[in-house]
Amino acid sequence: MTRRARAGLLAALVLLAAGCGDGGDGRTGEGPALSAGLTEFDPALLDPTATGGTGPVARARARLFALRPRFARVVIIWSAVQPSAAAPLDWDAPGSGGHGARAVLRALKAARDRAGGGFEPVVTFLGAPAWATRSPSGCEAAGANPQARAIAPAALPAYRALVAGTVALAREQGLELHWVSPWNEPNSSVFASPQRATCDAAAPTLAARHYAPLVRAARMALDEAEGEQELVLGEISSPLRPNPRLTGAVEFVRALPDEALCAGPVWAQHAYAFDHDVIDEVRAALDARHCLGPPHRLWITETGTGRDGPRGTRASEPAVWRAGCRTQDAALRRWLRDPRVDVAIQYTFREDPNFPVGLATADLSRDYPAYDLWRAWGGEARARDPAAPAPGMPAACRARPR
Repeated sequence: MTRRARAGLLAALVLLAAGCGDGGDGRTGEGPALSAGLTEFDPALLDPTATGGTGPVARARARLFALRPRFARVVIIWSAVQPSAAAPLDWDAPGSGGHGARAVLRALKAARDRAGGGFEPVVTFLGAPAWATRSPSGCEAAGANPQARAIAPAALPAYRALVAGTVALAREQGLELHWVSPWNEPNSSVFASPQRATCDAAAPTLAARHYAPLVRAARMALDEAEGEQELVLGEISSPLRPNPRLTGAVEFVRALPDEALCAGPVWAQHAYAFDHDVIDEVRAALDARHCLGPPHRLWITETGTGRDGPRGTRASEPAVWRAGCRTQDAALRRWLRDPRVDVAIQYTFREDPNFPVGLATADLSRDYPAYDLWRAWGGEARARDPAAPAPGMPAACRARPR
């Protein structure tokens, strides 16, 4: 693709990200807008045409569909779909949440058809298979996840094939995959290790050096694929301060080579309601790099409230849930006022006990107050016009419920 063609594509896709021309359910293009998104791994909850299931599953399915998310984040675990170098990509292998990628994309197609838009996939990757990683090195914690080790140069062609195969899989299910993120949280040793050669927060980060080849390989795969697709860069975890096993958000931006930093129109940041909001600092760091073309759009590809009990568990007190909902509401209002922030994606619908920030309990027996908040921000009215004024705070989130 020529540079001029790419510039035109970038402009068109930025408009698409804002919702223009997508079945009438996008933003108007006038004034700040914020489109809501959702991460959920279970196809039975995503597909409004699904039958069967227990009472809680059927109820939760209807409740999820009522959220009308503009985007749906899809996580592909490389080690699940290709456990050995010689194996073909297995899109039915149990992946995130124990579900295959093919089933998730098929469910999103059904949801998108029923809603007349929305549920647009944003794909990211994690979990490198052992055959594709470098040997242990640097500041790696004892017992660290081996799937987080940096991808070996010899495995980059296989990674490129993974990206291309994902685009083709989506098309087979009747979806156009416009947005692809090379890797989840490349600034955290939980997903990309090592972050530094020595266990010293002042040591230079290695994260950008390992991430940049993935950006290059993913960019090449998307350029060669049919259709129009772009990179969502970053997917950075939210802590601002670096430590031996985490590269700070601003530190990561500053360390990326121009080729990687400027390879796509969107920068993705994870920003939970209980974390320090790093958007202002990240925006300034991005702008200081002076990429050609429009400034990066900023997408919050993971957000949520919870982890408010001891050691990151979910508190049991409804008053704490309501307080978290109000904190999330304040974050959404702040992002709506920011003309560079277009998208906020809730993680997840069904609670993951290991990271409890969902909208419904793990057994689906009840919703948390934040469910009502996301329904107000992503329901049918705002799906038609994400540039509408911020909705009122739901009664379920108020300090004293009415």
